[in-house]
Amino acid sequence: MTASAGPLTIRRAGGAASLLRWPPRCGVYIQRCMAVWRLILATLLAAFGGGISLAQDGAHAQDYVRTEHAESWLVPERDGFAPGETTWFALSQKIQDGWHVYWRNPGDSGLPLVFDWSLPEGFSGGDVVYPTPERIPAGPFVNFGHHGAPVFLVPVTAPADAAPSDTVNVAVKATWLICEDICVPEEADFSLALPVAATPAPNEKGEALVAKARAATPVEMLGESFFHAQKDAIVLDAPAPEGGFSEAYFFPGADGLTEPAAAQKMKVKDGRLTLSMTPGYAYKADALDKLDGVLAIDFADGARQGYALTAFPRDGAAMAAGANPSTSGAGAKPATGLPLLLLMSFLGGVILNVMPCVFPIVFIKAAALVKGAHGEQGVARRHGLLYAAGVIATFVLLGGLLLMLRAGGEQLGWGFHLQSPIVVLLSAYVLFMVGLNLAGVFHVGTSLQNVGDGLTSRGGNLGAFFTGALAVFVAAPCIGPLLSAPMGAAVMLPPLAGMSIFIALALGLAAPYLAISFVPALGRLLPKPGPWMTVFKQALAFPVFAAAAFFLWVLAQQTGAEGLGRALAGLIFLAFAGWLFELGKGARVPWLKAGAAAAVIAAFAPMLSLKLVETAEASEGGYGALATVAYDAAKLSELRAKGEPVFVDFTAAWCVVCQFNKATVLSRGSLAEAFEEKGVAVMVADWTRRDPEITEALAEFGANGVPLYVYYPPAGEPVVLPLPLSENAILKAVGAKS
Repeated sequence: MTASAGPLTIRRAGGAASLLRWPPRCGVYIQRCMAVWRLILATLLAAFGGGISLAQDGAHAQDYVRTEHAESWLVPERDGFAPGETTWFALSQKIQDGWHVYWRNPGDSGLPLVFDWSLPEGFSGGDVVYPTPERIPAGPFVNFGHHGAPVFLVPVTAPADAAPSDTVNVAVKATWLICEDICVPEEADFSLALPVAATPAPNEKGEALVAKARAATPVEMLGESFFHAQKDAIVLDAPAPEGGFSEAYFFPGADGLTEPAAAQKMKVKDGRLTLSMTPGYAYKADALDKLDGVLAIDFADGARQGYALTAFPRDGAAMAAGANPSTSGAGAKPATGLPLLLLMSFLGGVILNVMPCVFPIVFIKAAALVKGAHGEQGVARRHGLLYAAGVIATFVLLGGLLLMLRAGGEQLGWGFHLQSPIVVLLSAYVLFMVGLNLAGVFHVGTSLQNVGDGLTSRGGNLGAFFTGALAVFVAAPCIGPLLSAPMGAAVMLPPLAGMSIFIALALGLAAPYLAISFVPALGRLLPKPGPWMTVFKQALAFPVFAAAAFFLWVLAQQTGAEGLGRALAGLIFLAFAGWLFELGKGARVPWLKAGAAAAVIAAFAPMLSLKLVETAEASEGGYGALATVAYDAAKLSELRAKGEPVFVDFTAAWCVVCQFNKATVLSRGSLAEAFEEKGVAVMVADWTRRDPEITEALAEFGANGVPLYVYYPPAGEPVVLPLPLSENAILKAVGAKS
C-alpha cells in the first residue's frame, strides 16, 4: 500500500473511507510494520472482498470489468484449449493516471496481483508472469509496481485427456491493490467458455496482448552472476549489457531482502556490472544461498530492459554444483560440497576408461597389462606409478592452463585445447604414429607401452609416463557421466579447490591400471603372454587408426578441405619417416636418418598455415529428419518471449559422446515427429571452434564442457536432460508420449 506524509488511507471502492493510521513511531522497524499492515490488508481483502462494490460498465461482458480506478480485460491467446497444451491468458489493465498496481515483490508496501481460478478437473492455472517493474516513490518509501497499461500473463494447462468438442467454462477472480495517496482493493470476476480442439483458432486481440506482455517481460541474463553477502551490504556482480546505460536497479524476488528506498551504487568495469545494495529487514547473510530477481537497465537512448537472473555466492560452490535448474527424471540432488564433487570426479574418471573416446588407449594398455602382470612385479608397479604420474601431470597442466586463462578473462571450458586445429592435428599425428608402431611399420622398444624406450634405458619408464599423457589427450573430448557438475565447479571454485577436482579425475582415470599393477591377484586374472600377443598387437592398430581418423574429421570441420588435404599429406610423410627409421636401425646409412628427419619436418609444416574457416556448422548434419538452426542467444530469447519451446544441443565435432548421442538418439524419426507435433525449435550450439557466447551459455548451467542438452519449455525454468541421453527422457521433457 502506498504511504503518504499523512495517515495511510484504505478506502472501500465506491464510497466512504475508513482510516487506518500507522503506529506513531516505527523507527528502524518500519519495514516490519509495513509487512504486518500488508498481512492485515490481505486479511481484509479475503474477508470483505466479496462486498467491495465494483462499478462495472457492461455487466454482461464477462471478459471486461471496469472498476473505480482501472479497466481490465482477460483475453486468451487462442480461442480454445488443445489437449495437454498450455493456453496463455493476458490480463490487460488501463490504470487511472497517477495510480499504480504492484509487482510480485511490492517493495515497502502493497500487495501483488492474485488469481483465484475455477477450472474443470484436470485443468491447472500457473503463476503470474509480470512485466519489468518500476520504482514508485511514496514519501520516504519506495514501492515496486506498474502504472499506465500493464499486461500480465497467466498460463492455463489442459489435461492430455481433454476431449475435443467439449466446452470448458473458465472462471477467475482477480484481486489487486491499486494506490495513489490512498489504496483501494479492487477485484474483477471473469468467465469465459472455450472449446477443446486439436488446433484452436488464434485470438487476434489475445495474440497482440500476449506479444505485448512478452516484450515487456524480463529476458534471461546471459552469463554468470554472483553475489557477496556482507554484514551491511549485498553486492551483485552480473554481466554488463552491451550499449551505454545510465542507470541499473535490481528488484529482488524475495520480500524484505533489500531496502527499496535506499540507493544502489553502480559500477561498470571490464564488462561486469556491480551493484551494492542496502539489506532489508528479512536479510540474513549466513542464510542467503542464492539471489534471484530482475535487473532493470535504463539505456542512454531511453529504452528500458529487464533481465531475469539468479546469482550465486562468489565462492561458486552452490552455483557450480547446483545451478542446473532441473534434471528431467534424474531425481538426484545437486552436489553442493567439495567432498562430493571430488568423489564424483574420481568415479567419473574411472568410467572414462570405458568411454568410446578412450578405447584406443585402453587397447594399448591392455597388452601392456598382460605382459606386466605376469612378469616382474617391481617393473609392473613402477610402470603403473609412471602411467598415473603421466595422467596426473597432464591433467594438472591442462587444468592449470585453463584456470589461468579463465582468471585472465578468457571464456574457455574443458576441451578448450581441441578448439585449436594445431592441437587436433597433433593428436591425429600421435595416434597415427602409435598405430604404425603397433602394425609393425617401425619399432620403438619391445612392448606396446615402450613408445619412449629409445629415450630411456630403464625399460620403458618414459614410455609409461607418455602413455598416461596420451590417455588424457584422447579422453579430453569426453565429458562422461558424473563429470558435468565437477568440471563446471572446477573453473568457479578457488584455484586450489578447482585443481583438486582435476587431480581427483586423474586418479580415477589411472585407478584401474594402478590396481592391476599393485594387486597380483588381479593381474593373474589376465591371460598369460604368448605368441598370440603379436597378432593382438597388430589388431590394436586399427582402433588407434580409427581414433586418428576421427581427429582428422574434426580438423576438416575446423579448417575445411584445404586443411584436411595438408593433414593427409603430413600423414604420408610420417609413414615415410617411420619406414626410413626402421630401415636405418642398426645400419650406418646417414641418409636414411636424415631422410626420416626431413620427412618429419615436412609432415609438421602444415601446422604453420592451418587456419580456421567458416564452414557449415560441424554438428548441424546427422540429425535425420530433425530440422536444426545454429545457436543464437538473441534468437533464443526471442523464441522464449513468444512462448515457443526450444531444445538446445550443446555439442562439438571433437566430442565423441556428442556424436554418439546424435547418431543413436537425436537422429530418430520418432523424435523428429514429437518435436514437430509440439512445435519445438532445435538449436545446435556448436562448440567445435571457440565461441564465447556458447561458453557463457554453458556456464549458466554450471557446465564446463559438452555434451549438454537443455529444453526450454514455453514457460518456466529450463530443464537440463540427464546423461546418458535417452529418447524417453527427451519425450518426457517436451510432454510427448514415449
